[in-house]
Amino acid sequence: MNNKPAIVYLVAFILTFIITQVAIGQSSAPKIVINSIGHSGKIFNVLYTPDGKRIISVSEDKTIRVWDATTGELLNKYESEIGDGPKGMLYSAAITPNGRLLAVSGYPVHAENDNYIIFIDLESGKQVSTAIGHSNVINTLDFTGDGKYLASGSDDGTVQIWQILGAKETKSIHTLEVGSRVSQLSFNKKTNALAVASDSRNVLIYNLSGLSQGNINYVPRELKKHKDFINKAIFSPDGAYIASSSFAQDLLLWRADGSFIKSLDTNGKVINAIAFSKDSKILIAMDELGKGIGFSIPSGNKLSTFSGHDNTVFSAAFSPDSESGSYLACTAGGNNNVLKIWNPINGKVQRTIKGKGSVIWDLSFGDELDLFIGKTPDGNPFDCAFDFKSFSLKQDPGKPKNAYAKASNAALTQISAYEIQLGRKAMIKNDEFEDGRILDFQATKTGNVIIGSDFSLKMYNLSGNLVKEFVGHTAGVRTVAVTKDGRYMASGGEDQTIKIWKLNEPGLVPSMAEVFEGNEWMEYFKELGVDSLALIASGEAWKEAIDHVKNIGDKTYRDIENAFNNLGETVIPFTNLFVSSDDEWISWVPSGYFNCSSAGGQYFGWHVNRGIHQLADFYTAEQYFEILYRPKILTRSINESKRVDTILKDDGEQLFDLGKLDRPSAAFFNLSEATIGSNKILDYQKGKYQTETQVIKLEVDVYNGGGGLLEINVYQNEKLIINDKELGKVPVGETLKKFYDVDLVNGDNDFKVIVKNKQKIESRPDPLHIFYNGEVVPSSDLFILAVGINEYKNGAYNLNYAQPDAKSFTRKISERSGKIFKDVRKLEIYDKEATKENIERAFQSIIKQAGPEDVFVFYYAGHGTLDEGHDDEYYLVPTDITKLYGDPEQLQTKGISATELKDLLSELKPQKQLILMDACHSGGAVKTINVRAPASEEKAIVQLARASGVVMIASSGTQQYASEFEVLKHGVFTYTLLEALDGKGGNGDDRITVAELKQYMEERVPELTEEYGGSAQYPTGFTHGNNFPIGILSDKPTSGGQED
Repeated sequence: MNNKPAIVYLVAFILTFIITQVAIGQSSAPKIVINSIGHSGKIFNVLYTPDGKRIISVSEDKTIRVWDATTGELLNKYESEIGDGPKGMLYSAAITPNGRLLAVSGYPVHAENDNYIIFIDLESGKQVSTAIGHSNVINTLDFTGDGKYLASGSDDGTVQIWQILGAKETKSIHTLEVGSRVSQLSFNKKTNALAVASDSRNVLIYNLSGLSQGNINYVPRELKKHKDFINKAIFSPDGAYIASSSFAQDLLLWRADGSFIKSLDTNGKVINAIAFSKDSKILIAMDELGKGIGFSIPSGNKLSTFSGHDNTVFSAAFSPDSESGSYLACTAGGNNNVLKIWNPINGKVQRTIKGKGSVIWDLSFGDELDLFIGKTPDGNPFDCAFDFKSFSLKQDPGKPKNAYAKASNAALTQISAYEIQLGRKAMIKNDEFEDGRILDFQATKTGNVIIGSDFSLKMYNLSGNLVKEFVGHTAGVRTVAVTKDGRYMASGGEDQTIKIWKLNEPGLVPSMAEVFEGNEWMEYFKELGVDSLALIASGEAWKEAIDHVKNIGDKTYRDIENAFNNLGETVIPFTNLFVSSDDEWISWVPSGYFNCSSAGGQYFGWHVNRGIHQLADFYTAEQYFEILYRPKILTRSINESKRVDTILKDDGEQLFDLGKLDRPSAAFFNLSEATIGSNKILDYQKGKYQTETQVIKLEVDVYNGGGGLLEINVYQNEKLIINDKELGKVPVGETLKKFYDVDLVNGDNDFKVIVKNKQKIESRPDPLHIFYNGEVVPSSDLFILAVGINEYKNGAYNLNYAQPDAKSFTRKISERSGKIFKDVRKLEIYDKEATKENIERAFQSIIKQAGPEDVFVFYYAGHGTLDEGHDDEYYLVPTDITKLYGDPEQLQTKGISATELKDLLSELKPQKQLILMDACHSGGAVKTINVRAPASEEKAIVQLARASGVVMIASSGTQQYASEFEVLKHGVFTYTLLEALDGKGGNGDDRITVAELKQYMEERVPELTEEYGGSAQYPTGFTHGNNFPIGILSDKPTSGGQED
């Protein structure tokens, strides 16, 4: 048995296997990505459109973003074909002089094929052509001054020249063999000379003036003065100068003929980005630390310094307005991938463009599943903490009790950027190119060591052998933390996400047969008696085979063991978390199910490849809200240490197949009638439409994408105003026209239209901004509808404090709101009067009286329940319902369903609506607590609030109890609400806003329920609608209000 076959396994094979197996489905399968409304990866190219109105940025986060140069608003986002890891990262962009065509390229997606450049028509927003060429990463692009030719530079050591035959056709006409990696190229817009920066010490200048005649000079002139590889080289817009920099920390200025002018002072730093002003009189240079210098050209005198970025800047561009003397530059970079627009003469920032994400610098678990999150490099103090037991976010959390984490690392010593010493003998050493630098490490309870690095996240045993690789981050892992009980590990870093991993979960490994390739090895394994184990893809199979071969005395076990030690298991995230700068959050699992805060759904979605010849699609979580929003399941998952998919399968539920994501139906505002011709009522000015007409007719075009049409929803300032279900039958691929009359409020009117298909999948919202110049309304009224039910026809359902709670709230809100509303109008319904008929009659009364500028508050204290036999429809339970369960006919006849409530809220004209629901399922006394038994399904509450576009705060989350405490003489929900209306938890001013109410109640209710009841309860809040003031604090509260 000593004639073993040669070992042919390679580390490259192992990595390829891991990446392939971890991906969800094939390359065309949807990929879950975050959308932070900004870049979540390094920005490698930024440029202005020729008219100066837009800024375009491309990033290693694989997106192209278009910004309004004046306001900083994100106007558009484009995505192309992407793959796993770096595949599809974008590094280069160029725009034609007429501003019509955008060329973009970067890291190749398909290794077996050539790389490619995509061309996007910026007017239509569509990809119009693809140029295929280069065998490696494309780092740089530039058009000639007439836009007829494009040059591309690549890691393959070549520059290709493309002829632009039209918007939809390009042709490769020449290849320049540079011989080393090309990092930047730049055309002289006057002469077509091409400057090339590459991995050599000389700037190369190719004379391409004869391009149109087909004459190419393949022998470049060389500008020789740099002392290291060139990283940047550009021509000035007037064609008179060249600026170049190298890794030797130098920045040189040349004349276009190649004669040297002078060396510019870089303060001893490597320059990463340079740009000339459009009049060629100023040059800015950005260094490796993100610092900037403005130079006067050609004197080289320093005009200003700039310190607006906190880390490396990779790209810079000047506004075309500099041609008229208005100097503005845009630079992109820093820790959080920010665009800064600043004046290079005085160094002052005029505008910052940034997304809602940030690098995760520090993580630390508290005693349980409360994760402390630091978003600044010093990590002190922590910005917030996320409790995975309750899925809630807390600001200013203080310091965690994590002495156990520091003690675990006592035996570890980082001795270099790439090495960690494990005790006296063993060492972990990162591969410089596969792993990069070690950024953080943490020992576990089982003695393993987790290493977070630039390009990897791995776990090793104390012998230094690889145990697991955690695959999911797309950038450097800055921080790792382990729970006190050792169950979970959290990681975070430069991709702005936090990932939770279950440490004892078996990972994915290839079988021995896949690593030791060929029939010879299988025959050999058969001789050894491990051929069956060789076919099993599991770590246990490897270990069993190694032990067997070792026990029979065959030394081959060392080869097998060595292969296994270098292999490790591969694990995908247990769950993921993104926390935005505005304190919204979303948590999701690999199969797509998620939980989120009110506006968190916008930060996550699915990238769907459509091939290299057309742009990819992106669907947000909000579009699949009713299918994939599963807060209860995600909470169960992490608390029970079972994956969401396993729980759903155990419950007999069919999993949603991400591979079947399809294009939803679509709805668009059609403004042709309103903006053109004799019926014109809208004028477009400064990014929005303006009108002096108070009532306008909106035309909506609805397209059936294949899933049918269920309903059209039109929102005004986030509040639902139209819920149209009368759509009839519309054939697949056909369009339906609908018309709606809408009342405008004074000032901004932000509309959006969404259509749902039969599967309740939503279209992407189509926005419309209209500013109404109408009469100034002197003030508005507050309408309050309060319902409190202590007494039920079935005495078993009676409650103690529902009616007093409703009265106390109505009195308090009337006191606090008297100074900010012209009038406070109250309708109160209690106990036996609280029937469906009376409640609906009260709604109809307010519908007739309230206008768009008014404010509406609905307070309900009583029972609520779900009709499980009818799609879990949620119901408010009036006083005369005698059975909460088992009698759906009574519930549907006498109860008020969520659908009916949504319709009533949409009929109400006030744009600002607050819904407060202290609702529960049933009653029963437990010691001092009268428990309003399991609270309504959280999902139903959130769906109602989200669909209606109102601010909603409900008493308890999923499977909790809305509690009444005798000592408080109130339900906890209303007791806390009354505290909030007395100013507790405010921001220090005298205004009480609905956002402040929500934040205070989310923090205070758990404290009170834990103090008096032994377990914390968490209210459900949803504030996707307006934030608005509801009261004013005063030493002398004003009572009053008009009874209707």
